[in-house]
Amino acid sequence: MSDFAPQSPPFPWRLFWLLFIAGIVGALAAIPLAVEVFGPTISAAPQQSLPFPIIVAIGIVQNLILLALMVFIGLRLGRTLGLGAPLLESWLEKRGTSPDWKTSLRDGLLVGIGVGVVLLLIVLALVPTLPKLPFVAIAKVAFWKRILTCFYGGIYEELLTRLFLLTLVAWIVTKIARRESARLTSMPFWIANLLVAVLFGLGHLPSASLIMPITPLVVVAALLLNGIAAISFGVLYRKHGLESAMIAHFSADFVLYAIGVSFL
Repeated sequence: MSDFAPQSPPFPWRLFWLLFIAGIVGALAAIPLAVEVFGPTISAAPQQSLPFPIIVAIGIVQNLILLALMVFIGLRLGRTLGLGAPLLESWLEKRGTSPDWKTSLRDGLLVGIGVGVVLLLIVLALVPTLPKLPFVAIAKVAFWKRILTCFYGGIYEELLTRLFLLTLVAWIVTKIARRESARLTSMPFWIANLLVAVLFGLGHLPSASLIMPITPLVVVAALLLNGIAAISFGVLYRKHGLESAMIAHFSADFVLYAIGVSFL
């Protein structure tokens, strides 16, 4: 009898490169809107010691390295927990279409639209009190730029928050709890999902601070709005995979930024 443990499945390099390239596209998609909304504030900031092109080049290299690490770690740890992007992996490995792909895409779309409507109602209620919300500034941006930024949320932010952060935290909690099963159970998942929801909300404050003062109400609003979305997308990630969470995030952003701003 062999003393060697069974080999783990090979790392999905095709999926890695697909998600890595998609992440680059998603990041680039946010630039037109970000330049228009945050550009004036950034331009007014004190001049840096290094020439601007060098700063940009350094930032690009740093972000490419971080993106590669996020995708690699997310896929590596996700395979031990039963998390990942099953639809894309099946397609890339030519294993045929997953029988649940329609359910995955349908649930992502429905949850995304539902989350988008709920967030829109909350934002519209907050606007009279917080007239400098980024949502208000985005309303003045061209429609095509608002559409592009939906790809940033649906692709890049999902790679960061679900594939990387949620997977990493869930893996750490599973190790600490010393679960006998390698598969992700409810307790580690919900600890990870709630923690990532808080981090996701707080992560939006630095960009918001460029156009408005950060008050306790702003912090609560960021945690509430982004927390509702993050928790919902996390559930989809565990249940169906990354693709479903991506579709939900894109759909929610579309409701907010492409349609919702017309209600202002």
